[in-house]
Amino acid sequence: MAALSLLYVGVIFSVLTYHNKGSPSKITRLSSLALNGAVAVLVGVIFAGNNAFGGFERSWMHVGDMLVFFIVVGILSSRVCQQDAEWANKIPIRDGLGINCKSLLVLFVIMCTVKILALTDFVDPSMILADGLKLTKLAHYMWNFVAVLVLEVLFGLFFSLAFDDDASHELMIGTIVFMTLVSVASIFGIQDYMSDMYGMNGRGIWIKLGIVVGLCVVGIVGGRISGRRNTGYQGVGEGTSLNV
Repeated sequence: MAALSLLYVGVIFSVLTYHNKGSPSKITRLSSLALNGAVAVLVGVIFAGNNAFGGFERSWMHVGDMLVFFIVVGILSSRVCQQDAEWANKIPIRDGLGINCKSLLVLFVIMCTVKILALTDFVDPSMILADGLKLTKLAHYMWNFVAVLVLEVLFGLFFSLAFDDDASHELMIGTIVFMTLVSVASIFGIQDYMSDMYGMNGRGIWIKLGIVVGLCVVGIVGGRISGRRNTGYQGVGEGTSLNV
């Protein structure tokens, strides 16, 4: 679950970085949000601890993770702290809402916020396991670490919503569809070890997949249709909005 969440974060920020590679002001804003996320993950690695001193992570892996995230924090800090750095202006979130990807991003941002609160304060992690299985201390830590990664996903979606264009909104929705398919494929073989309370096995997982993919398709198609009536709307692959 943590590995999948890390992949989710990596894909979202990679797509956003590539899409905005020609816009220094947006890259600065994205770097600022990514810096906050990188610091949060670094703190999580610190709290994981070195196995040699009673922590969870193997000694060499912990040292490697610490070095990697120190480097990431340093790179992002150097970008944000440039004296001549340009900063993109915030786009009013209310503008352009409708049956489109931007409205879906608002929904997903709210869902991520609720999920973080649920993971940390309202949901018992042991309830996700099948009957007879126990939650270890390491598993409990990883559960909380996933909440940190969901926070990073929230940062990426918020950047697209508040600072980026229509094409970025479509890219984020497309990324959510892709990662939803990857998520289902990754847990398909271990459904027997998961509780049916949250619909993680049996028909529940397919119902969730259908709902998410269906909503995303409606958002993309609806945005394209309504966008034809709105001057300046450019989806993925339309005009020069993809920044390729």
